[in-house]
Amino acid sequence: MRSIAAAARAAERDAQRRHKQNQKEQMIADSTSAVEDWENYIDNLVSIHTDMADMIDWHTIAGQPRPSEPFKRNDNSDRAAMALAKFKPSFFHALRGGSAKLRSRLEAQIEEAAVRDRKQYEDALTAHAKAVAEWEDDTALAKRLVTGEATAIRQVIEEMQSLSETALVGTAIEFSIDRNFVHAKPKVHGDDIVPSMRRKQLASGRLSETKMPVGQFNELYQDYVASAALKTAGDLFHILPLKEIYVTCTANMLNSQTGHQEWTPILSVQFVRDSFMRLNLSSIDPSDSMRNFRHAMKFSKTKGFAAIEPLEPVTANQGALLQAP
Repeated sequence: MRSIAAAARAAERDAQRRHKQNQKEQMIADSTSAVEDWENYIDNLVSIHTDMADMIDWHTIAGQPRPSEPFKRNDNSDRAAMALAKFKPSFFHALRGGSAKLRSRLEAQIEEAAVRDRKQYEDALTAHAKAVAEWEDDTALAKRLVTGEATAIRQVIEEMQSLSETALVGTAIEFSIDRNFVHAKPKVHGDDIVPSMRRKQLASGRLSETKMPVGQFNELYQDYVASAALKTAGDLFHILPLKEIYVTCTANMLNSQTGHQEWTPILSVQFVRDSFMRLNLSSIDPSDSMRNFRHAMKFSKTKGFAAIEPLEPVTANQGALLQAP
């Protein structure tokens, strides 16, 4: 009995050790996952600009030739006629019902083949008419865009729903549009989009959460706002043939004079296509990259953003703002 009891106690201790080991492993896995989730969120927050809209080459579209007219083909008829021409009666044909019956069948197949050829040609004509209509629409829009027509610019922006979808960029985007000119004004999220706590995994495997320092918190929010500005400009450069894009980010901030929350401009940038396209977007620091462009920003690590006066173009109707072919 003593031996049985000792064995039972040993088995219980072993089970408790395994339970504690499993608990520790689960704790470590949960901590690792929590830190990875936090790091991924931070990375996504400051790399919005790395995911751009597809590029559209409006100059190439404007110069596309009219779709070629379809040719009337007789492939089916030709094959059926060739089969009839090669037909030679034989002893085996007689066994299958007579050569005359087989010849009639081949002749009927020629008529059926002609019907198929006509149907294929009619389908080709229908497809061609659709292609011509699309070509006329696309080239007409492209020609209006490359001449800087404001209504064409607005049409393209309105059709690109991704520019106005609620996402990390913000809650909405407003546009000022004139000939050869776009000024995008995204309403970015407030600084509450930045986590107030930092996460890291201790040597023991446990999760540690500490309050994020003010300087790091403000710099992360600055990078988020700059990334939103880069994303907005990049999407517009990709879908419009413009040489310059103005972007002014506004945030809902407290006006100390009125005591009310107001949409306030905090970053305004004049993006130039040539300089923008030379950026290595996956490697830049978003806020540091603003130095490549004329911009207005008042920021300090201790206080964050302050209100600014948005940039305005020298001349809204300046013809040089169009991208050269």
